[in-house]
Amino acid sequence: MRLRHIEVINAIRVTGTLSAAAELLNMTQPGVSQLLQSAERQLGYDLFTRSKGRLIPTREAATLFPEIERLDRQLDAVQKLADNLRQRRDDTLRILAAPSLAQTIVPEAVMLFKEKFPQVRISVASDYSASATISLALLEADVGIFYHSISHPAIQEQILGMSELVAVGASSVLPPASHIGLSQLASFELIGPDPTDPVGKLLTEALQAQSIQLDIRLTAQSYHSVVALAAISRGVGIVDAVTGLSAKAQGLEIVPIKPSIEIPIVASTATSGERSVLSQHFISACKKVVERRL
Repeated sequence: MRLRHIEVINAIRVTGTLSAAAELLNMTQPGVSQLLQSAERQLGYDLFTRSKGRLIPTREAATLFPEIERLDRQLDAVQKLADNLRQRRDDTLRILAAPSLAQTIVPEAVMLFKEKFPQVRISVASDYSASATISLALLEADVGIFYHSISHPAIQEQILGMSELVAVGASSVLPPASHIGLSQLASFELIGPDPTDPVGKLLTEALQAQSIQLDIRLTAQSYHSVVALAAISRGVGIVDAVTGLSAKAQGLEIVPIKPSIEIPIVASTATSGERSVLSQHFISACKKVVERRL
């Protein structure tokens, strides 16, 4: 089968009729019908049967559908990448960042960058690293600022600096101290990061390595939500030091957790094509901010 066959078969699967598939693909109904017949001739069996005006997949088609869906998604990704390549501009910088970094490190870096490049158009979006990786690979963003290295063949990373996990809470709950041990946190009502996110995974690994169990009954995907919850409760939040900067602004105590649990802050770019000069200058600005703040 050719790629056009796959597009037609998938469109019929989704819509259920030739006319709706034709509209979805911006084709004529006879054109869709001819391509379907061509695919069935090549395969040697029918893919759909008619029932009450709709096309019902045959058993053979149902078996093929998972692979056809996968190929159709890949075609969409190729089309999106091609569109993004065509729309790239030399006077625009598209930044994608982890939500908490988008509220701390990135704004300061943008201001530093704008001092050198005042005419450049800048857009800042926030996303979590799992889906952000795909966005970067498809060139939907020029540079990503995240909390940890992402293993992906289409992405290259550069470490900007190291953050660490800290405890945050009201001074009446969390007394000022040079540090606090993981096991000591068991005496507090804890608010933690989502165990599936980068900081949450690091915390879980550290607890397992030291055979420590903490009863964290309240978690939040947003690190700033952890801080906000700590600010209005008698709980102690566990976040990274960058997020801790906003806790300090709210008058909360920040106490480093020892032994230190480090998490890298990285700049990510797509490996395809040459690195953007603007991206490199922005990465340098981020590195300066990270060094200054941490």
